[in-house]
Amino acid sequence: MTLLQTLWHRDGELVVAFGPDGEVTLAELRRGSLQLARAMARHAGAGQPGARWALCFDDSLLFTQALLACALGGYQAILPGHQRLAGLQALQAQFDGLLTDGELPGAALAVPQLRLPLADAHEGPDTAHSDLAPERLSLTLFSSGSTGEPKAISKAWPQLEAELRVQMALWGERLADARVLASVSHQHIYGLLFRILLPLALGRPFDRRTIDYPEQLMVQGTPWCLIASPAFLSRLDPAMPATGCQLVISSGGPLQFDDAEQSLALLGQRPVEIFGSSETGGIGWRQRHRAQTPWTALPGVEVRVGPDQSLLLRSPFLAEDDWLACADRIALHEDGFALLGRQDRVIKLEEKRISLDEVEARLQALAEVETAAVLPLQQGQRQILGAVLVLSEAGAARWDALGQGRFLLALRQQLRPWLEPVALPRSVRRVAQMPVNAQGKRPWPQLKELFDEPIR
Repeated sequence: MTLLQTLWHRDGELVVAFGPDGEVTLAELRRGSLQLARAMARHAGAGQPGARWALCFDDSLLFTQALLACALGGYQAILPGHQRLAGLQALQAQFDGLLTDGELPGAALAVPQLRLPLADAHEGPDTAHSDLAPERLSLTLFSSGSTGEPKAISKAWPQLEAELRVQMALWGERLADARVLASVSHQHIYGLLFRILLPLALGRPFDRRTIDYPEQLMVQGTPWCLIASPAFLSRLDPAMPATGCQLVISSGGPLQFDDAEQSLALLGQRPVEIFGSSETGGIGWRQRHRAQTPWTALPGVEVRVGPDQSLLLRSPFLAEDDWLACADRIALHEDGFALLGRQDRVIKLEEKRISLDEVEARLQALAEVETAAVLPLQQGQRQILGAVLVLSEAGAARWDALGQGRFLLALRQQLRPWLEPVALPRSVRRVAQMPVNAQGKRPWPQLKELFDEPIR
């Protein structure tokens, strides 16, 4: 049996999730998933096996119910990177139906839509389909590629199961008596694996809600583990230590060594850092006892150095057995490997994967902007995006009328339907012509120097 079938057939009294309304058992999750699969089947087109359903959820239990319903009905689960209407409309050709626990977009999306919990969720068991069991799950996630366009990443269940079994072997013993809390979204591969699938596979209950504030950790009354981001761990309050933590996992971006040390002091656990991506799944892990602790490849994963110090990867979590060239640069050491940065223009800001090309394209689509160059800037301890702009005639007139500050606010407002908040430029500079060097390429150090000069 697949791992999905195994967990489905466990004791129905097993607690799988908890929240403000109490605990939820596996039997309740099974019943809700079967009812949802039946409701999805009623929709022409979107109810056919192989149809694609987009999942947009805040509640992790309802998200899990939707995942299992997709597996039961033979549907593809589509996980958009975010739930903003403009983004869903841009991806509309990628799905045939929508499942959500938010407000239904209605006519703005011309696909069947179901909102959870279903109105008839408390009806009796579906005896006609009670023997159904999910065998595997077909997933598509979206991530911004180097072109700036959303990139579809397909995940077959054997790939996910292979990684789950590795992570279970590594961390299962430390999670044996713990409840799983998370500050990261289940809509992305890291949260999907560690917040949802790993607890299910290990038989550990997960929190339906996201941990938004470190203060929420202080009120946990039973042993727990935390699936976190570096940004969340950087906000731990030294005045508010928490007890009962069994494990802290961090992924999605670089974790500062001082923040790792603070986690150890306040939570009693040194974070386990996971390195990977939506495309590759997990690649390596480490627990830093010093700032430059190298990464260890996950069991079964092979890494080597390619041209220009690029990471070459062979992994059981990939669909193909060939070596894959990645955008990360690495150096090999006797006891692992070190990361040297990325080769492309996709960066991480507060654990969000941001394509600088996409931000530029969105800016240049505005009537006020002729050309844009977007680059990361350091503002104190925080990284932000800056934009160098060549304005259109209308844009120049609006800049002169509003001033630099209000002009930036107006641009940000126009970009909000398309971009993550962290991807909105926080500083702008205006130039008459975009600088280029002798090779016709943008001189990024020169552009960065513009932000060191006072605004004129």
